[in-house]
Amino acid sequence: MTAWLRNSIIAVMGLCSASALAQQSPADWRWFDVEVLVFKHAPNDENENFPWHPPRQFEAQNDLLSAFYAPDFSAFLHALDICPEENLSRPVFCALPSEQDPYSLWYNPERIMSGFREAPAKIIDGYGGDMHTQKRPFLLASEEFEFTDFREQLIRRNVGTPLLHATYRTPVFNRANNYRVRLFGGRNFGPEFLPNGYPQPPFMALDSAVENSTKQVPQLFEELENLFSSVEQQQFQLSYRDHRTPNPPPLLAARERSQRPTPVWELDGTLHIYLVGNYLHIDSDLELREPQRVQFNQRELAAQIEQALQPQLDSKFLRSYRLSQLRRVISHETHYFDHPRLGLVVQIRRTELSARR
Repeated sequence: MTAWLRNSIIAVMGLCSASALAQQSPADWRWFDVEVLVFKHAPNDENENFPWHPPRQFEAQNDLLSAFYAPDFSAFLHALDICPEENLSRPVFCALPSEQDPYSLWYNPERIMSGFREAPAKIIDGYGGDMHTQKRPFLLASEEFEFTDFREQLIRRNVGTPLLHATYRTPVFNRANNYRVRLFGGRNFGPEFLPNGYPQPPFMALDSAVENSTKQVPQLFEELENLFSSVEQQQFQLSYRDHRTPNPPPLLAARERSQRPTPVWELDGTLHIYLVGNYLHIDSDLELREPQRVQFNQRELAAQIEQALQPQLDSKFLRSYRLSQLRRVISHETHYFDHPRLGLVVQIRRTELSARR
């Protein structure tokens, strides 16, 4: 490699590093306001052929809603007196030693929200903040909404059900930063379904007695008669092919009653807003989850026969419908991302710190 080529590469790398460092400085961040309205469409009679996707677990750099729904009261607890021994009368406001332990991990928003039947709010009224001093996105007050009339029309005309309406102020970087914001809401299916979409295993029995001992077991000839009847009526056919439904659920041990389920939200996903030069882009990756009855995809012939003989083995599965779209957008314009099951309305608005600096 010649000296001039080596020096040129070093100079280019230096410029790239300087540019990266400049973008990492909060003084150079470009801030925008983002309003999002997510809703599910009203049920219709159209039979859409969607794949049987299981739910996904979303982890984003920025989760504005968890801290909003389950605030951290650590500072409040540290200001309280330690609770007395259990055999003494406890005051109304006191803290356990574990709650004041700085190394304790008692505060866990996901654990707190596992007990929610649904997200506490669909319309997020945030606390606001100062983008000149903040280093993370923050929720804005509901006074910043511009989609209120549209949201009310959805409800009034029975077109859709809002799942989340929020406005937040966020810095926007280039695509490589992967600066995503997590959005979730609606019903919490965690008590009924596992994060992979299969039903929760039953609770551990209180005693070891075998239940259902008095149930009558069908006779063999009755099972064969039912099977032959299903074959004659073309209601059942053995096959090795993939039926495009989920595989049978895994065999899991019964769960303890004290075990807290992982929250599995009706709406979950991320929104990635980034810049390419001065052009804004929105990369949406959202899921709508719905419980649906499913005949699991049994590939083994014996399992297919057993499933045909016992239709009650058919179970529910938490089916996921995915809205994944990428679009270049213009600020202060309303952009609609559509899916037969899910709708997303987004508007990005400039602030005094939106220009390149």
